[in-house]
Amino acid sequence: MNKMKRRLVKRLKMYVRFQFSSEGASPLAVIKVVTDLGFQPVMGEYDFYYEVGGKYGTYRDMLQKLHEGLRGLKVQYTVTTKKE
Repeated sequence: MNKMKRRLVKRLKMYVRFQFSSEGASPLAVIKVVTDLGFQPVMGEYDFYYEVGGKYGTYRDMLQKLHEGLRGLKVQYTVTTKKE
């Protein structure tokens, strides 16, 4: 892989946006789950981000951990991944 591609892949970020319901877990419970996984809060269009790095396995593993961590909390979420 050339240097330019390596630099782009290393800058991959996974962004998460949540939609809460009064029937689900509190926002503070959701915040605890995602910050315990290593996500950082961000202001603006998304709620949290995770610095994926350059390995697809890291992306896949974190996506699975996020899904498992949120299971049962009755919160909807969307994931967007960007090269920055």
